[in-house]
Amino acid sequence: MPNRRLIGSSTIRRLSRLDPRRALLFASIAGGLLVPLYFFVLAPTTYLGWDFHAYYAAASAALTGSSFVGVDTGITGVTYVYPPPSVLVFLPLAPVENWLVAFALQSVVNVAAALGVAALVVHVVERQRGRLPSSDRLLITGCCVGSAPVAASLGLGQVDTLVALALASAFLALEYGRESAAGTLLGAAALVKMFPAALGVWLLYRRAWRALAAATATGVTGLAVGAVLFGVDSYRRFLTVLASRSRLDAFAETVSPNFFAMSLSRPLSQLLPPVPPVTYIVVSVLLVTPVLWRAANSGATVADRLATFLAFLTAILVVSPASNTTYVLYLYFPVLCLFYLDTGRHQPLLFAGFAALSFPIQPAQVSAVLAAAGTPTAVQQSVSAVATSSLTVVSVPLLGCLSILAWCGARGFDTAQTRHSGAVSKADD
Repeated sequence: MPNRRLIGSSTIRRLSRLDPRRALLFASIAGGLLVPLYFFVLAPTTYLGWDFHAYYAAASAALTGSSFVGVDTGITGVTYVYPPPSVLVFLPLAPVENWLVAFALQSVVNVAAALGVAALVVHVVERQRGRLPSSDRLLITGCCVGSAPVAASLGLGQVDTLVALALASAFLALEYGRESAAGTLLGAAALVKMFPAALGVWLLYRRAWRALAAATATGVTGLAVGAVLFGVDSYRRFLTVLASRSRLDAFAETVSPNFFAMSLSRPLSQLLPPVPPVTYIVVSVLLVTPVLWRAANSGATVADRLATFLAFLTAILVVSPASNTTYVLYLYFPVLCLFYLDTGRHQPLLFAGFAALSFPIQPAQVSAVLAAAGTPTAVQQSVSAVATSSLTVVSVPLLGCLSILAWCGARGFDTAQTRHSGAVSKADD
């Protein structure tokens, strides 16, 4: 008969090696593998390259001197709504006649950027705690390249991995005292995705004056270059299209549970009496400010500064009505670093938050999977009804962001208490 004691101890050793971090990273990769399976097998539309079509059409129009902001892509609801200078990023793809070839080229760049984020995570962690096991390196890399939000971003042809790499690089540049480089990276990112401009508040908190000046100079210079190359009319067109495409208007009525927005405007629009949608932004700022104040700390360690950076990033995402599920990639660098650098008692909140970000489930997906599995109609209807009613109020990624914010606040409170106790002890001595 087999030795039960040996079998038991062997099993325990295997389970101990699969710690929560590894289990969560592995699950996120597994979830990412399901994304193409769902969209190519179950979903009515694949959405392959939809956002890329906007970039490609805009670049092609700009190359010929035509108006490119708001250019028609042939896909309903998909158009170019970015600051005019941003089209310079996509101009190298315009001469490529076949859009699939151009899409493949951009995908290579996006994957390289995702690998860059993974490399920065490994660099930071190993600099603080020594070399990681190969399994952890592989899991971190797999998560940054193949989790569900990354797979969705790559499939759409978005540039979120490039922005995520710029944000991570800006943090590290500031860590190494290269403030001008940090500001330049943030300013450049804001010329593509406008939200990084809000990180100026983080730079103010860090008192990184040179970084703030560099970010401002980069932004102003980029806008000026855009005006010279494409004319002032391109900015008028941009503001007009931006106003007509504001996602804030989507919160004026009942929000579809399949709408990809993940800001606090979603639950506020369902819980508050009818008010102008801009009110939701004001209320959101009022709600996150106390948590952000509690989460921010003086930054005695790299983990402290990462946690503060994460708090600012997450707060911006939940306040902005333009946030969508692929924007969670911007949180990957600080979250994955903190998986390994912070093992405090509140870590389950961080794990739970990342788990929610990794599985941005919507009612339509739940219904499609249940139908494909041959689930009885009564069960399908019951589960779909619960999913629809719940996710109309709050999306799964928003729950993840709120859990991460809660972790940031709880950690900040503990850090403040520890420092206060230390100060009291020194005073007593």
